[in-house]
Amino acid sequence: MKKEIRIDELRVMMLDALTLRGIGSEDADFIVDDFLDAELEGHKTHGVSKFLTLDIGLSGRESGIEIVRQTGGHAKIDGHRELGHIAARQAAAFSVELAKEYGVGLVALTNVSRYARLVPYSRLIAERGCIGIITNNGGPAHVVPFGGSAPMFGTNPLSFGFPQGEKPPLLFDFATAQGVWGELRQAIVEERSLPERTFLDAAGAFTTDPQRVQGVLPFGGARGAALCMALEILTGAFVGAKMGGEIRDEYDLGYLFCALSPEMFSSADDFIAQTSALAEAVRTSAPAAGNAQVFVPGERSAQRRSEQLARGTVELEADVYNRIRAMSLSREGGYENSRSMN
Repeated sequence: MKKEIRIDELRVMMLDALTLRGIGSEDADFIVDDFLDAELEGHKTHGVSKFLTLDIGLSGRESGIEIVRQTGGHAKIDGHRELGHIAARQAAAFSVELAKEYGVGLVALTNVSRYARLVPYSRLIAERGCIGIITNNGGPAHVVPFGGSAPMFGTNPLSFGFPQGEKPPLLFDFATAQGVWGELRQAIVEERSLPERTFLDAAGAFTTDPQRVQGVLPFGGARGAALCMALEILTGAFVGAKMGGEIRDEYDLGYLFCALSPEMFSSADDFIAQTSALAEAVRTSAPAAGNAQVFVPGERSAQRRSEQLARGTVELEADVYNRIRAMSLSREGGYENSRSMN
């Protein structure tokens, strides 16, 4: 059963839940914006139901982050089991600082709890005038290699952010798996089956039952599998984190934040002019049969978010709403099953 909830009411409850858990107001605003935006954009796997997993990350929280190594424009951060959103936000901001000085800012982050989407961090970098490239190995191992049936890699997302001056940045964000692991949680919440020919059971056969899933296909066949494996290496061995079957929990994962100054090889004005022109050329290109128009990646999500905000309400499963409300009143109510975290 679903409930129609006012967005402002939902936001207040989520902020209250974070305040109750000792999260400062600036970080709380950032975290709530991420989950609410995902919900309003139609990405429910990373929306409000995922907010309910925050207590899993908070339960292991220790001290704040520490820069353990820095040489020129690259640095490594030990998150000391900090909440993922907080550590990632600081890592992204630091990559911009380095890029402003060195042209390139490359920051590796380890030993933090999982955050949700990558796009808030590529957006942060792009809004501060740099090109942002964000990735992490989204394990433990769930994705099977091309032609295989045994999970070997994380869902390994990748996000790009391109500054556009006064206009909103161009933002691309996608997993390299055919389905994200959060679909299991969402399917359970909504009491529905999973997509066909996407997820695998323990025997390597396709299943639509979220309770039986043990693996997922890479997207894009052999090419997607190759990209997935490459990102596993970049955010595993390269940053000093674990990979594949060696990953036991979220604190074994690696995260990589790259900020590039658009003035490295050209001027910022020229970069923005050219990328804006390309985006406009995409928008005004001839649509395929059956399509009214062509969108730049991310625009349909932004459009759905604007429509939802204008409406002022959002539909939530009753259990999700009740759990959010419980979290806003006490340190209970969220999900405790780490299987649902990705």
